[in-house]
Amino acid sequence: MQGSTPPISGYSGYPEDDDQYKVPLIAKLLHALPHYNITFHRINNTFRPSNDVYLESLGILGSIPAALLIVSLFGLLLYLLTRCCDRKPRPAHSITSLKVTLSIVTVLCCAAIGLGLYGNDDLHNGLLEVLQAGRKVDTAVSSVRNQTFILENTLTMKIQQQLTELEDIFDGKTNNHTALLQLQSALAATKGNVTIAKNAANDIRRPLVGLTITDFLSKGDQWELIRWPGTVAILALLLVLCAVLLVGVARHSRCALILFSVCGLLAVTGSWLMSGLYLSTSVAVGDLCNDPADFLVHQAPNELPSDILLYYTQCDVSRSNPFTQRLRESHNAINNARNSMTTVSKISPVLFKNAGLGPKLGSVNADIKLCERILTQLTALVDCKAVHYSYLSATRGLCEGGLLGLVLMLIASFMAAILLTVMVWVDSHTWIYIRKSPPVISGSQTLAHPGRNLKHEMTPQQQAHLHHHHQAMMRQGGTHTLGRLPSHNNSPTHMHGPNNGKYATLSKHCKTLDANDFY
Repeated sequence: MQGSTPPISGYSGYPEDDDQYKVPLIAKLLHALPHYNITFHRINNTFRPSNDVYLESLGILGSIPAALLIVSLFGLLLYLLTRCCDRKPRPAHSITSLKVTLSIVTVLCCAAIGLGLYGNDDLHNGLLEVLQAGRKVDTAVSSVRNQTFILENTLTMKIQQQLTELEDIFDGKTNNHTALLQLQSALAATKGNVTIAKNAANDIRRPLVGLTITDFLSKGDQWELIRWPGTVAILALLLVLCAVLLVGVARHSRCALILFSVCGLLAVTGSWLMSGLYLSTSVAVGDLCNDPADFLVHQAPNELPSDILLYYTQCDVSRSNPFTQRLRESHNAINNARNSMTTVSKISPVLFKNAGLGPKLGSVNADIKLCERILTQLTALVDCKAVHYSYLSATRGLCEGGLLGLVLMLIASFMAAILLTVMVWVDSHTWIYIRKSPPVISGSQTLAHPGRNLKHEMTPQQQAHLHHHHQAMMRQGGTHTLGRLPSHNNSPTHMHGPNNGKYATLSKHCKTLDANDFY
């Protein structure tokens, strides 16, 4: 059909070479992934969601990220076992490098989450296209069903019933026996044509009785109404968690880093599990998009012949409309019934002048004209172009935009899982070596017994410096007091010593106290 038929008019204006479904490259790649069952035997990768073996193969593919989750958690456990008892202080430059690493990885994780949000939006738009196209197809099928039902009802309940009443009238005696036979023959021909038209209409409607997708569309709307905002909320929570880590790194907050370590484990678990779900779903959609018409044929009701579905999914000029023959029969029968009623309308008023046939004959002719209009509408409704365009919209929405969005979400969740795992590792390595700032040391006990309290925090050079200073003070004042030293009362000059009259600094974290500070 490519290049031989004009584009579908009245719709989106696809070019001539774009009026058939083409399998996207991404669907081909996903469909080419090997499918194995639980015994690791390769199985057929045709999309069959009702087949337990096929679902088993999808579950095995989805378990690969779950296995990676177990490996990452086990590695994190081993790391924490080696680091939880390590209390060796780290120099400032090593902590800084860890904080820079955390910041870079966190920004990359935010980018991956942003990719997931973009993919979620693409998937949402693709599913909306599918649902919208499905509603158009359901409306077209319902219209054909309703029109054929009206046609049948008009032919049976109105025309046939009135023809039976006319037949009873024409059974009366008349002087012109030849004209009466001609009248009865025309009436019988009308009844026979009406029966043919009714049977043809029933043949058109019967395959469509069980074909309804209203429930599927309603469930799809409800599911998408939950899935899209739910995914956005989950990804937003991951962004908030990344923001908490960045704040903890910037403010050197031990509590924020510990909070991320705890919540990060949940985020890692959720990201790996979502990766498994997206992987199995992407492969399933890729299998479906490899031949969506074949899936529709297998899912169709038994009453719906496969040639009808193939006609509307392909809309190829080489295929004849499966309803054309029955429609043609109905048209011919209605035309013959109208011609026969013309004969009846001419003869019956002459033979039965006092029977009041005018209203009955007028009603029958009006109903026949109504049937002709219904058949004209049915001819337009059963044309393949409108349904085929909706089919193309649905397949392209799912297999191009929707599948691309799903794959982007798969990549984003996989990247986020890896980056979050790295972030938890580095974060756990960072907060262990962050010490709380020691309080300012004051009081005579600290000054009198520096070695007893902070000796373990002082370097040998600081301890020697403090010892010499202590001996010098003992020679001058004898013992420590909280008052002024004698030199402050007797000499205007500063006392000798390394701190020029100030109390010794016992730690690099404590401020140097002047003697005046105690008064």
